[in-house]
Amino acid sequence: MGEDQSGLKLGSTRELLLPFGVAAAFVLHYVAHLPGWMVGAMLVPLLLLFVYAPSWATRSTRAFDRDLVALLAQRHPARLAARYASALGMRLFAPPAVSAERRALVAAESGQPRAAYHAYRTALDDYGSAAPLRVLLGYAHAAFQTGADEEAIRVYRQLCDGQGTLPGVEINLAHALVRSGEGPRDALALLERALAAQPAPATRVRLQLIAAIAHAKLGEPTTARELLRQAEPLEAGAFQELREQLDAALEARTAPRI
Repeated sequence: MGEDQSGLKLGSTRELLLPFGVAAAFVLHYVAHLPGWMVGAMLVPLLLLFVYAPSWATRSTRAFDRDLVALLAQRHPARLAARYASALGMRLFAPPAVSAERRALVAAESGQPRAAYHAYRTALDDYGSAAPLRVLLGYAHAAFQTGADEEAIRVYRQLCDGQGTLPGVEINLAHALVRSGEGPRDALALLERALAAQPAPATRVRLQLIAAIAHAKLGEPTTARELLRQAEPLEAGAFQELREQLDAALEARTAPRI
């Protein structure tokens, strides 16, 4: 597989064109017994596609990225998925990291975190150490949303160490630490810092509920229930998953041991 000027691997589809052309020429000439000039004429479109594939991929990717801004603003996943499907040049011939990153974004916006996770993983594998921040962030969010907490924690910590504070990262990191049980004390420190920043009411409720889960897992049910009491007037069922995690943590601490 070749490389373009950015160092990324070229699309694998283009690399298949030449061996396919050679095999087709052999079959047409020696099996179908077509004359050489006819075989050559039939292979011209294939050769032209091989030559112009990188240019087509570049134009297709640029056009998709231009449309992407408007489609994201419209919050219309079906149209976004359809636009990705129509970007044939990008999908077939762009570097795998480029097409995988766009595929991951479409999946994430379409409510398919598992598909986004795998596509971002493909993009990361191809980008290697040159992976841009947006890909690392998208991958970490997808890992968090699919419950791959160990991976989410690893990448979120990497981002915090290298980039400082990023919107939503510390909150998700705290949640992953609590949900996995790996570091409720570390999570509480992150949550206290986030609460001190005077977040919006809905964000404050989420922070309080995550903190309540952490205290419950640390064997501090009184503090957990107090945080729940503070959150309840605004919560109104909007954080059902967190409530279920809190109930499970409190029940686990109060259940009699056999």
